[in-house]
Amino acid sequence: MAGRVTLTKAVLSSIPVHSMSTILMPQHSLDRLDKMSKDFIWGSSPEKKKQHLIAWDRVCLPKAEGGLGIRQAKKVNKALLAKLGWRLLHDRVSLWACVIRSKYHVGDVHDQNWTKPKSTWSSTWRSLNTGMREVVIPGLNWVIGDGRRIRFWSDKWVLNTPLRDLAICEIPSGLVEVSARVLWKEGVGRDLANIEPYVPHSIRLRLAAVVLDNVTGAKDRLSWGECADGKFTVKSAYSQLTRMETPKQSMSVFFQRIWRVGAPERIRLFLWLVAHQAIMTNAERYRRHLGDTEICQVCKGGTETIIHALRDCPAMEGIWTRTVPLRKRQSFFASSLLEWLYANLGDETERDGSKWSTKFAVSVWWGWKWRCGNVFGSNGRCRDRVRFLKDLAQEVDVAYLNMAGEAGQPPRVERLICWKPPRDGWMKLNTDGASHGNPGLATAGGVMRDGDGNWCGGFALNIGICSAPLAELWGVYYGLYIAWEKRIRKLEVEVDSVVVVGFLTIGIEDSHPLSFLVRLCYGFLSRDWCVRISHVYREANRLADGLANYAFLLPLGFHMFQGRPELMNSILCEDARGSATPRFVNLLFSFK
Repeated sequence: MAGRVTLTKAVLSSIPVHSMSTILMPQHSLDRLDKMSKDFIWGSSPEKKKQHLIAWDRVCLPKAEGGLGIRQAKKVNKALLAKLGWRLLHDRVSLWACVIRSKYHVGDVHDQNWTKPKSTWSSTWRSLNTGMREVVIPGLNWVIGDGRRIRFWSDKWVLNTPLRDLAICEIPSGLVEVSARVLWKEGVGRDLANIEPYVPHSIRLRLAAVVLDNVTGAKDRLSWGECADGKFTVKSAYSQLTRMETPKQSMSVFFQRIWRVGAPERIRLFLWLVAHQAIMTNAERYRRHLGDTEICQVCKGGTETIIHALRDCPAMEGIWTRTVPLRKRQSFFASSLLEWLYANLGDETERDGSKWSTKFAVSVWWGWKWRCGNVFGSNGRCRDRVRFLKDLAQEVDVAYLNMAGEAGQPPRVERLICWKPPRDGWMKLNTDGASHGNPGLATAGGVMRDGDGNWCGGFALNIGICSAPLAELWGVYYGLYIAWEKRIRKLEVEVDSVVVVGFLTIGIEDSHPLSFLVRLCYGFLSRDWCVRISHVYREANRLADGLANYAFLLPLGFHMFQGRPELMNSILCEDARGSATPRFVNLLFSFK
């Protein structure tokens, strides 16, 4: 079955992708594609039908939600068409986009009259519009620019939900459709008199972390709300279509243990069937009216449930008794099926030369194979089954260790990390952000020092609620602002976030939710001065980190320190002396 699942994902699901990308296929064709995949996975053929042990809708769920990650044809079709719709919204140059826009009067996303189906539409535009209407438009978010296009209350730009849906009282009709620009006052900030009465305190804190861009001339722009980086992907569009609105208990950790256990894929797939209680024991066959009895045919002493077949039957109980340590036997034999799987698949303890989770998975698989052999008379000889399972588990464990080594994990070495003063004639700016949650209450801090390690200015910023990368960017922005105001012309900037350094040195897409603040930072970096941005480890950024955490004790807003706070004296002195802290780093980056 594991091989058939792999072939279904790699072949059957891939063949129609080209056609699905341009046309909405007939429902009958989509149903036939799903039926072909379904029959192939369960081993059915026109000549011989086999039992489909688990419902197809459940099979098509993501692995973390209890499925196999196979995609339903209808939803894949819409997700692929949505990709074309996303391109149409952003492409104003290509010939095909210009023709479609002109012929079908594609307008603004705020006025969706152009998306209403008409009988005169071609099949191509009808298909593209389906993806646009059912996938793209519901998943749209906005990135703030000058605030002229974003509707403050009805668009999704602060959260993945319009602010009007979070309002604590009715918003006056005159404010519902106003732009974000209207509720912004130059030199002051947001028009709080028309905002605070209608939103909870948590939303006010989130709004404090987002500002309009009146400097670089950036416009409001569309972003894809289903991805953290704002880029559209077919995978995220499919996830949006399959997301269940009704809340349910999360089983992601349980299923992750099944799919991450160090065992062959066929064993993982068997464990997945066991977790869904779908293997064909006598009890299950009797329930489905496929058998005359539910009694175990091996021991003749009880109902053949899953837990009986894999653990409690004397044929397996003897193997587990010789394998499980004495101190753990009581809990091992007393737990329910799901508890039994969860506890043992998560046990990474080394026993007899292999991980217990691997040995457990292998034993469960072979226990079922031996049982089927006993019933159908196809078992070979095995002198010592316990010894066989131990040796097999060791082989599997070694194989997975070798695979992990070939994955190219760089070796780690210990290095002494400390703050280093800037070069002659330069100043050094260290900034950091802190967040109690991601997103959560957030702060930022920064400090300017000369070549002797002397304090030349610092700041702390209590931001509100935002993500950790946004807090880091706020620290960089205010640090650059202070340095420019101090007329520093040679500046080294050190940040302990690789993501933020990448944004500032490599670039960022306009659709990224953080691009509004990165653009403001670019506004300073493009001025007439020398700025070098680099990444440092946290141990070399302790003073900025201390200021960021100190900001949690301060009121909301910006706080400038011309002199150093007393709490920072010890860290400042240690940095000036060159005190180092050991840290294990990847050898590739050990020069830092």
